[in-house]
Amino acid sequence: MVGTDLATIRDRLEGLAESDGRFVVACARTGEQPFPVAGLRFADRDTAADALSLATAYRETLARYDPWAPQYDLVVHGAPVPSPTDGPDRSDICHDIVGAVFEALSAADRDAAERAVLDGYFAAAEATTDVDDLSMVLLSCAADALDEHLAPAAQEAILSDAADRVDFVTTDATPGEALATVAAADLASSITCTDGGWRFAAESTGDRGAVTLPVAVALLATHAVDAPAFAPIGDRIDVQPSGGPAGLATAASE
Repeated sequence: MVGTDLATIRDRLEGLAESDGRFVVACARTGEQPFPVAGLRFADRDTAADALSLATAYRETLARYDPWAPQYDLVVHGAPVPSPTDGPDRSDICHDIVGAVFEALSAADRDAAERAVLDGYFAAAEATTDVDDLSMVLLSCAADALDEHLAPAAQEAILSDAADRVDFVTTDATPGEALATVAAADLASSITCTDGGWRFAAESTGDRGAVTLPVAVALLATHAVDAPAFAPIGDRIDVQPSGGPAGLATAASE
């Protein structure tokens, strides 16, 4: 009888699952997905909540007959965005982004912002000898310059142009694939899905806040996202694919 009940729960869980779902059920403490939800993803938070109830019932039933069964504090998580095993490195992406931004500023005759990016580059080059460190400083300088000299709508126009100039994301990439490339280059971390968007930890901070520039450019390059909005949520950054432009270069701390 127990076996039949457990099999029924497993069948119901598999019926709820979708291969590209944005949410998972996992342990709050370790992030582990134990059986019967191991590897399963769910389309939305409500479906994942139903799966959580089923998984909890399964584990409780199992524990009654196997007191040695591991205990898990199961909760709904945003599904992590997987990183590709290869791709451009951080320095290459940084220089690709900043070069594209500089070209877009020049094409739009945004002389003050263009000069600020150049000044930031020269100052960074004089003070930084490590190539990887230089690329991150350069990225921060470019983000600060955009925030200082351009209003959000002007930033959107410049970054949309820059996104068409970069090479590290192709126009046929999905937003998830674009974010994964940024994560693989250590320009953002802990990227997870949220209701309708994503959440990540920025790996660089400028004078004006956490640098969101690489994520903004990556998303805009897919042409599936046209007006992203970034906002700080604790120590992470929340991004929605519409509702912006907001926080495209940096997201100020709360």
